[in-house]
Amino acid sequence: MKTVLISSIMISLLLLSFGTFNVQAEKSSKTLPHVLVIGIDGLGAHGIGMAKTPNLDELMKNGSYSLAARTVVPSSSGPAWSSMITGTTVERHGIGNNSWTVDNKLMEPVYKGDHNMFPTIFGEMRKHLPQATIGAIYHWGAFGNFIEKGVCDLSISTDSEDAATQKACDFLTAKQPNFTFVHLDVVDHGGHHGGYRSDEYAKSIEKADSLVGVLIAKLKDTGMLDKTVVFVLSDHGGFEKKHGGTQPDEMIIPFIISGKGVKKGYEMKHPVFTYDLAPSVAWLFGFKLNEWVTGRPLKDAFSK
Repeated sequence: MKTVLISSIMISLLLLSFGTFNVQAEKSSKTLPHVLVIGIDGLGAHGIGMAKTPNLDELMKNGSYSLAARTVVPSSSGPAWSSMITGTTVERHGIGNNSWTVDNKLMEPVYKGDHNMFPTIFGEMRKHLPQATIGAIYHWGAFGNFIEKGVCDLSISTDSEDAATQKACDFLTAKQPNFTFVHLDVVDHGGHHGGYRSDEYAKSIEKADSLVGVLIAKLKDTGMLDKTVVFVLSDHGGFEKKHGGTQPDEMIIPFIISGKGVKKGYEMKHPVFTYDLAPSVAWLFGFKLNEWVTGRPLKDAFSK
């Protein structure tokens, strides 16, 4: 009888402890930061001066920015997006073209995580903060190849920039996620079709700017705006009707940070690179990336 009583007490204590652990885990996920990254494919820094961009202008006015940030060589989408989300350069992560997949590598990375590829901010966040809610919504379907499989709560491609924005808004409303990455391809389409200094290019930038406004409005509607850090940057610009080289219009990109804790109207005049994104996000969430990362957290963009 005494043994049965002791066993019942032990089971009750274990259940209570398990319940307490779950409550603590749920609370900890709610206290994590909120970060929204808006990646605008093909947006060279020169393009902002060509178009009416009230939403980007407002983010710069109320945040920190560089209009002289640099992408990687080659200035192509696969290598550049991969540098952005890994925090390192092409010769280190090994993704040198747009057709790369984890099962079709031309060059092995210098370092691998748990998914047979150089770790990205998505995989590292899942590893260090398993309770985080993470999403990636991308207009260019191949973007999903550069993310570790199974680490996101949502990883989905769409067939238009409007659909990508709507999916992201739905995700923000339903999940109030900790980390969301939205990829918009409209500006690159405008550059390839009309040229990266054409009227068509300017119109595509204005379209992207309007979608940035939609996403910011959704943060406000969901009550997340005051507790979210927003990054806006690009993978590359373009020269004439192409990119991949080292012309300034291809290489120089905008890098904008706005939101909670960010300095207002602060221009980052030191060198800024596309691969500074992942270390900056990791720093906001309180963990460090591996030793082969090239980028660094842009701490000066934030108030002390």
